[in-house]
Amino acid sequence: MDKKVEIGGGPLSTTLAKDTKWNGTLKAESGIRIDGEFEGHLETNGTLVVGKGGLVKAEVKVKDAIIGGKVEGNITAASKVELQSGSVMMGDIKSRGIIIDNDVFFDGMSKMAGQNEPGK
Repeated sequence: MDKKVEIGGGPLSTTLAKDTKWNGTLKAESGIRIDGEFEGHLETNGTLVVGKGGLVKAEVKVKDAIIGGKVEGNITAASKVELQSGSVMMGDIKSRGIIIDNDVFFDGMSKMAGQNEPGK
């Protein structure tokens, strides 16, 4: 039985499991979930999910990001970034929307960009 996991309205096709480490470039058309450790460059036209135990040290370019673990690096998102309670974000965020829950550590700058910019 072929089962697809849907996150943020799109399929989640790539998973880096807990206790797994990857260094390099990761590109995917659909969503990516990181529960292990990833270092390098990450790009997807879908959603990036960083699980509670996940660690990403990378320049990130995505449609959406849901961060539950730790990210060290900048995130550029076409739509939105969500920092969930207990997450750590050390880097800048450029996105159309940002959601920051309570109990989040965010050390960086955020810039709202896209269609909703004033004067556009």
